[in-house]
Amino acid sequence: MATSVLLACGLNEQKLPGFVHISEESNVDGSFLISCILGQRLRISNAGTLLVCLQHHYQHYFNAGMRLGYNTNIFQGKTLNVIDVLSDMASEGLSCKWLKNPDGLTLTEQLVEDIRAQVESNYANRNSYTILIDNLSILFNLGASKLQVQQFCQDLASLAKERDNLTVITKLSNSDIYQPTDNNVAKLGQVRIQVVRLKSGVFREVDGKLLIERVLDEGSYACEEARKEVLYKVNDRNVKVFTPGEVGVKV
Repeated sequence: MATSVLLACGLNEQKLPGFVHISEESNVDGSFLISCILGQRLRISNAGTLLVCLQHHYQHYFNAGMRLGYNTNIFQGKTLNVIDVLSDMASEGLSCKWLKNPDGLTLTEQLVEDIRAQVESNYANRNSYTILIDNLSILFNLGASKLQVQQFCQDLASLAKERDNLTVITKLSNSDIYQPTDNNVAKLGQVRIQVVRLKSGVFREVDGKLLIERVLDEGSYACEEARKEVLYKVNDRNVKVFTPGEVGVKV
């Protein structure tokens, strides 16, 4: 199951940090973290979750959840709400509000407006609330500028500060390509999880490495000794983590 990876990342508690950022290096896939976190939040009694689908549509997360042992359909419309940008674009085409906004809002401004509307409707009824943004880099593909993406994340960080027990979790793929944006977003939060390649290349027993570090109040990172490194392997129905010594690979 996903328990070991969440435990390694410090995301297995009911109360999470206000802002968590996942940096996904090129040629690795950190989407499993979104699915693992989603399942953990849905299992907590009266915990609300908002899933913002930019990289994958909702059906992908339903399928991933079934493999990991949870059914998102049971929670949808109750403790789970979804902003499915991909499905909206597929069904409405160029006329959808994400591509051609009738009010003149940019894509990121519309996203903030919709996220705030969901929070206003659902936050008060829940013991905690988590907003999951599955891939910020898709915003670049849809025409958003670096400044707009940065402002979007700053607005989300402000939202988390405005309310107790509200957590924002973002992921950015190709973080080595968008390094300045990735670093700036990471410094908005309290925890950064980097999903990186192995230095030794492809290895059958391991898919990659997670580097988990705490972000200090002044925006710098914790000392080297406080960082945690684990290796991970994603199988069809579970995610496993290892220490480097357990599998004997160069990380």
